Amino acid sequence: MTVTSGDGDNREVPFSVTVARPDGAEVVIEVAGEIDLTTSEDLKETFEEALEPVPGRLVVDLEGVEFCDSTGLATLVRINDRCVTQGVDLSFLPSPTIRRLALKTGLSTLLPLAGS
Repeated sequence: MTVTSGDGDNREVPFSVTVARPDGAEVVIEVAGEIDLTTSEDLKETFEEALEPVPGRLVVDLEGVEFCDSTGLATLVRINDRCVTQGVDLSFLPSPTIRRLALKTGLSTLLPLAGS
């Protein structure tokens, strides 16, 4: 994905999502780049795979996220809802961008943001 900065400079913003299982009870999903219409499906698929088998704890590390649109926010809400339904202890590690969006949209009261 190419992003144009305010000064007209184009740059490539890579999206990545990885899963780590430091122990059998915890899963860490690390996300970097942009969460938008194009990349939300990858995040949803990775999340679904990470819940097999259902872990006791899920950490979604969003510290590398530079941009998130409404599709991305909806994906984070779905992750939260699924974890609540399955009894998974969930924590989001937000980037400044995600924290700002969560505060502006009121999602900071719904999503379990670390450091809130």
